[in-house]
Amino acid sequence: MNSSFNKLAKGSYFLILDNLVNLGIGAIFWLILAKMIEPAALGQAMVVTGFATTIVGFSGYGIQVALSKYMSEYNAKNMPNAAKRMLKNSIRGSLILSGIMAVIISVLSGQISTLAYQDSSLALLLVFTISTFLPTQTVIAALLGAFQGMQIMKYVTMADLIFQASRMAFAVFAVVYGLEVFGILLGFSLASFLSLVVCYFYLLPRAIPASSEKKEADEGTKHVVNFVSLSYFSVGIKTFSAQLGILILGTQSFEWAAFYGLALLISKIVGSFSHSVGGALLPTASEERIRGNKGELRKMVNTSVRISILISGFGFMILMIDPMYLLSLISDSYVEAAWALRILAIAAVVAAIGSILISLLNASNRAADVAKIGLVSALSTILLTFILAPIDGLEGAAIAMLVGSSLSLILSLIVLKQKEELIISSRSIIKPFVPILGGLVIGYIFVLLNQVLVGIILAISCYVAFSIVYRVTTKVEIMRLIGIIVNRK
Repeated sequence: MNSSFNKLAKGSYFLILDNLVNLGIGAIFWLILAKMIEPAALGQAMVVTGFATTIVGFSGYGIQVALSKYMSEYNAKNMPNAAKRMLKNSIRGSLILSGIMAVIISVLSGQISTLAYQDSSLALLLVFTISTFLPTQTVIAALLGAFQGMQIMKYVTMADLIFQASRMAFAVFAVVYGLEVFGILLGFSLASFLSLVVCYFYLLPRAIPASSEKKEADEGTKHVVNFVSLSYFSVGIKTFSAQLGILILGTQSFEWAAFYGLALLISKIVGSFSHSVGGALLPTASEERIRGNKGELRKMVNTSVRISILISGFGFMILMIDPMYLLSLISDSYVEAAWALRILAIAAVVAAIGSILISLLNASNRAADVAKIGLVSALSTILLTFILAPIDGLEGAAIAMLVGSSLSLILSLIVLKQKEELIISSRSIIKPFVPILGGLVIGYIFVLLNQVLVGIILAISCYVAFSIVYRVTTKVEIMRLIGIIVNRK
């Protein structure tokens, strides 16, 4: 348990940093741009990147999950040749798939821009972004999956830091010189290329172990192919369902796309801690499963769920108490997304808890079940987005996300209990929410008295106090985690 918990804690630490880099700097990036350009122009950029992200979701993010799982297993079995072969074939297959999808979108770009968005200039922006940003992001996604599988999470953080920092520098510079939407997209492409160069030529040689001359056991490829194909599909459709709100709202108003896009990004920060635990849990759980330590794995998972929700509670309360206060700091026009942001914050926490359970299912070779869960939840989100977004606008798209996330969580719990006999303790999920509710009550009282900032400060203070009194975590757990992080070599 100690060794595995240490790996999980270290991995979670670096992935939390990575999520803070991605989502924190990413939020700052879009907030700076929101101050510099009109919401309509920002919405245009979000629609174009939404299409690109959807394609990468099918071509890159799916293989990232598979690589994280199988690279960790090959590493545990001391099979460096199989790990290298897996990475090489994965990159090749992902590039072929992304190329096919890029050609399709490029051919249809004219119809998409004129019929759906009534803006012919969008076609050129789509073709440029898909041609330059997509290939590099596809390869980067595969490499980051390999780094996670080798449990070198700091490389994931380094790669994303390079991308986020350089994207901000390139895009802001281009916008200052009047390039606006094209400048933003150019920043994406240049930053992605720079990150790829560092990942491939500097980080990868240091992450992958040297080839071995000894004969390795034939693991077979059928189960790998099945897992990879299911992973491609489930992750891809999940990414599409998340981006669909921006794409649909953009057909009605590019401003709405900007409002919803920023609200979605801010809400994701709340769930980033649990997502980090889920990302670190997959390779750790895969190793524990091979060793047959199911009992220890159960303890580790329940502790991880409880602590990750506890940490997420701080941001969750801020967004729930008065999101208008936060959005008004950007611009008064963005206040329109306040209720959508509240709903998305709830959806983000639910989705983050679900991501931990999905990692457990992937580690248990339940890719088929993961695909089914992803299909049901994503299709529900997609269907509801098509129905609710045109009717209720921002709130409708947010409700669709909440329903899809809730379905994924419920189905994951059912499958884990029935097929893996891994029961997530209800106390691990419910216990952290008791102090959250206490803090929210205090916060809302002061909001009603028009003391928003005081309410937020007191709510967080009460949340900390309630968590200690209710023993959501213990001093031993906290000191142990701090010790692991401080000595994280």
